[in-house]
Amino acid sequence: MNRDEIDSLVVTRRQDVQYLTGFESRGHNIPIGCIIAEGSHPHLIISDDLQATNISEPILGSVHTFNTDTSEDWFRSHGNAFWDEVLRVLNEIGQTRGMIGLQHDWLSVREFEKIKTNLPEAGFRDFSQALWKLRHIKDPVEIDAIRQAVRVAEIGVRTALEIVASGKSEDDTSLEIEAAMRGAGGQQRGIRAAALSGTHARFPIAQPGPDRIKNEDFVVIDITVSHSGYFAEIARTIHLGKPSDKQRALHDSILNAIKAGEKAMKPDANIEEVATYILKKSGRGVHADTFVQPLGSSIGLDLHEPPYISPKSQFSLREGMVFTLHPTRYLPDVGSAKVADVVLVTHDGVENLGSLARETM
Repeated sequence: MNRDEIDSLVVTRRQDVQYLTGFESRGHNIPIGCIIAEGSHPHLIISDDLQATNISEPILGSVHTFNTDTSEDWFRSHGNAFWDEVLRVLNEIGQTRGMIGLQHDWLSVREFEKIKTNLPEAGFRDFSQALWKLRHIKDPVEIDAIRQAVRVAEIGVRTALEIVASGKSEDDTSLEIEAAMRGAGGQQRGIRAAALSGTHARFPIAQPGPDRIKNEDFVVIDITVSHSGYFAEIARTIHLGKPSDKQRALHDSILNAIKAGEKAMKPDANIEEVATYILKKSGRGVHADTFVQPLGSSIGLDLHEPPYISPKSQFSLREGMVFTLHPTRYLPDVGSAKVADVVLVTHDGVENLGSLARETM
């Protein structure tokens, strides 16, 4: 904030509020925010209903509440009652002048106009990118939460390896996997157990459907789950019959890619060069345009955070970063294959936070 000449910061993105205050909001559509100013504890701003349902939540900072009954539009944006409380707190801590940092990516035009009208002596600057950079490095508590999420995700994969069968639908299979993860402590937020057959697994947002799993197709087991708000992503590709030579070659290229990523990732390594190395080492004759980009991304309170592992990335790796490496390839008439693991950048390379074998063919 000093570097960017910011006097106070109003944070309105739920994940960033948790990062700065420790408060994990489970009401995803309920307004939440916090105010950061030098010489003052964080000021957490939540609805009175949210406070009542999270009374035991550990909080770093002071808690301020607003009444959702007086906010006719709180469910569409942060609403008038929320911003009235923000303005009250800014007045209380003497931060109605100077430069105020906002998250423009998470602010409606109407909300911005309300702030400007009520704080005519203040200036405003977008602080969104600085917050992302702040979150690049994970501390030991965050890393432990991600390890726990990885543990639950691997239970999902192990369950899938036992129950995926020819003739079962993607829907039914995925529900069984999800039930096993919930029983192991997986949280509702972000949990996704997807058994995807055929070719549509190449789409990052693909969802299980009524299609029946066939012996001749790849099946991508794509698992995401969170623990204390922190995500893990684990994926494996299996084949219930005898894979063709082309299918085996496709799967081998994915294994080569993730191994190359682990080898190339180390502190100060340029991510653009890491991505280029992954594509180069994926196999002879493998075309880069058959890979789904990005090849991986930072992971934490969001499933996919910047920086991304892509040939266009301008970032370098640093110790303490946590990534999901998730190389995915698609070839027409062959299928889709994906392998994903979560890795921690250490002082001399990376540590795989999981323990599952990758060879499944």
